[in-house]
Amino acid sequence: MPPLPLIEPNTALFLDFDGTLADLAPRPELVQVEPELIGTLRALHVCLDGALAIVSGRPVAELDHFLQPLRLPAAGVHGAEFRNGAERIVRPPAPGIGPLLPHLEALVARHPGLQLERKSVAVAIHYRQVPELEPLVRAAVADVLRDAVGLEALPGKMVVEIKPAGVDKGGAIATFMRSSPFAGRLPVFAGDDVTDEAGFSVVRELGGIGVLVGQRATAASVSVTGPAALRSWLHRCAHALTQQMAQRNGQHSLSPPSPDREDL
Repeated sequence: MPPLPLIEPNTALFLDFDGTLADLAPRPELVQVEPELIGTLRALHVCLDGALAIVSGRPVAELDHFLQPLRLPAAGVHGAEFRNGAERIVRPPAPGIGPLLPHLEALVARHPGLQLERKSVAVAIHYRQVPELEPLVRAAVADVLRDAVGLEALPGKMVVEIKPAGVDKGGAIATFMRSSPFAGRLPVFAGDDVTDEAGFSVVRELGGIGVLVGQRATAASVSVTGPAALRSWLHRCAHALTQQMAQRNGQHSLSPPSPDREDL
């Protein structure tokens, strides 16, 4: 794959969270965010005039918790939750997850190494601590979905999620790209999981760049070795863009000051 270029000022930047911005952890709630990353994301958001969004399988509220005090544009639960600019989070009508829960809870109770994660309009079963149970988890999910309407399974890294059918990260990125401040920019999306492939495909269709964090077959056009390498790239990009902004402001000292972005 070709080398990863620095982010340009006309970029619309989309970033996955787990396994991309943050290293994976044995359990979702144990993820740690590198302190320097918050300042880097803030700088990128300002330098890109707000065209930076987090696109994740996590609910938006969890993303806000891990990235506080930032409240960035975000698509959560693979696009089932959506926020761009305003504080309002848009969710589709909740599908019939409830009737499936007793079956999934019973499965987790029989196998303590499994973890059930409930989300606003989805539910996930993690088997990272017991990878040998992958066939069992996949079979159980297929069984509970046999008569379900409007739901589908989404396998990922050591997890199988049940979510609203037809919702994916590609659709979320396409929605962002139709509105300000993302419209008319070159999209760049970084992600690590097979759940990010829909995003890579949409970005490629729009003439942008997909960045795979890791190594595997992918629709992404470039790759980095892991989250640490991705964060290092983001730090370099933020530094370069900040310098460019300072130079522009120095050359046009009569221009009005940038708007206050402390709300981030």
